Amino acid sequence: MDILSFPLVSLRGENEWRTNPLTAILRRAKLFIAIFSADKPRFIYLIQAFLRRANLSNANLRGANFSKVSLFEAQLIKTNLSQAHFNGATFRRADLTQANLSQAHLKAADFYDTRLIEVNLSKANLTQANLTKAQLNLANFNQAILCHAKLINAKLVGANFSQACLKNVNFGVADLIGANLGCANLSGASFFRANLSEANLKGANLQGVDFRGAELSGANLSGANLSGANLSKADLSGANLSGANLSDAKLIRTQALAANFEEATLTGACIEDWNINGETNLNCTTCLYIYLQEYQQDRRPHVGKFAPGEFTQLFQKALETVDLIFRDGVNWKAFAYSFANTQIVHEDVPLGIQSIENKGDGTVLIKVSVTANTDKGKIDHDFWSNYKFVQEALEKQYQARIADKNEHINQLFDLVNHLQKQLGTIPKLMAEAYTTNYYWDFHAPVVSVGNEGVQGNLATENQGCQRNRQDNDDLKSKSTLTETA
Repeated sequence: MDILSFPLVSLRGENEWRTNPLTAILRRAKLFIAIFSADKPRFIYLIQAFLRRANLSNANLRGANFSKVSLFEAQLIKTNLSQAHFNGATFRRADLTQANLSQAHLKAADFYDTRLIEVNLSKANLTQANLTKAQLNLANFNQAILCHAKLINAKLVGANFSQACLKNVNFGVADLIGANLGCANLSGASFFRANLSEANLKGANLQGVDFRGAELSGANLSGANLSGANLSKADLSGANLSGANLSDAKLIRTQALAANFEEATLTGACIEDWNINGETNLNCTTCLYIYLQEYQQDRRPHVGKFAPGEFTQLFQKALETVDLIFRDGVNWKAFAYSFANTQIVHEDVPLGIQSIENKGDGTVLIKVSVTANTDKGKIDHDFWSNYKFVQEALEKQYQARIADKNEHINQLFDLVNHLQKQLGTIPKLMAEAYTTNYYWDFHAPVVSVGNEGVQGNLATENQGCQRNRQDNDDLKSKSTLTETA
C-alpha cells in the first residue's frame, strides 16, 4: 500500500495535494490555506492537524479521520465527509454549505458560528457538540444523535430533525420556524424563548421539556408527549395539540387563543392565568383535576375528580366572557349601576357575573358571561362608558360632602376659639378678687361671661363681703360685753 506520511509537517500557501490511490497520514500537520482535491482516497488521517482556512470544497473525504483537527474558517462547501471521524474537531466559522456529513462521528465537535446551510447530518453522532449560533437552515438531522448538544441561538429554519435523538439538547433562543421535529426524542430539552412557529412536533417525546416563553403559534403538537413540560408564558395560539398528553404540564400565563386541545389529556396541569378564547377547542379532553395556581395550589375540584366532560363544560363555558379589568380597585356603586344599565340596553343577551378575581396590587378581574356570537366589544364599551360617568358623578358628590364637612368643622373651631377668649378673662378677675385677703366663694354663672355680667356679679359679691364683715364685728362686740359682765 502506498502511504504518504507527513508527521508534524507544515504546508503553507497555495499547495495542491492529490491523494488518488494513496493513504495519507498528516498527524498534527499544519496546512495553512492549503487546497485539497481528493477524488478517490482510500485512507486519510489528519488527526490533530491544523487546517485553518484550508480549502477542501468539493473534496471526497469519506471515512477520513479528522479527530481533534482544527478547521477554523476552512472551506468545505459540498465536501463529502460521510462516515468521517471529527470527534473533538473545531469548525469555528467554517463554511460547510451543502456538505455531506451523514453518519459522521462528531462527538464534542465545535461548530460555533459555523455555516451549515443545507448540510446533510442524517444519522450523524453529534453528542455534546457545540452548534451555538450556527447557521443550519434547511439542514438534515434525520435520525441523528444530538444528546446534550448546544444549539443556542442557532438558525434552524426548515431544518429536519425527524426521528432524531435530541435528549437534553439546549435550543435556547434558537430559530426553528417551520422545522420538522416529528417523532423526535426531546425529553429534557430546552426551548427557552425559542421560535417554533409552524414547526412540526407531531408525536414527539417532549416530556419535561422547557418551553418557557417559546413561540409555538401554529405549531403541530398533535399526539406529542408533553407530560411535565413547562409552557409558562409560551404562545400556543392556533397550535394543534389534539391528542397530546399535557398531564402535569405548566400552562401558566400561556397564550392559547384558538388552540386545539381536542382529546388532549390535561389531568394535573396548572392553568394559572392562561389565556383562551371562544375559538379554543376543549372538546373531549381528558381531565380528572387541574390546578389554578402554581405548585399544585387551588385544586379543582377541591376533592374528587371531574366527571367525564365536566372540565370541558366548566371551562369551555368560561370562554364566552367579557373580561373587565379594574386596575385601581372597584367602585361598587358605579359597577352596580353600570352593570344594571348594560343589562337593560342588551336585554337580548343574558349577562351574568362569571367570576371575580383579585389579582393583587389593586387589580380586580371581573368576568361577565355572555352567549356565543355576542358583540363583546359593544358590551365592553357600554359598560365602561356608564361606569366612568357614574364614577365621576359620585366623585363630585364625595368632594361636595367633604367641602360641607370642612365648613362645619371650621365653624365649630371658630365657636371654640370665641368661647376660649371669653373664658380666658375669668382667671384674671379671680386673681384680683383674692388681693382683698378675705375668703369668699365665687358663684358667678359660667354662661354670663360678658363684662357687664362679670362686673354686676362682682359688685353683688363685694356687698355680700361687706355685710359679712359688719356681722362679724357685731358678734365680736357682743362676745366682749358678755365676758365683761
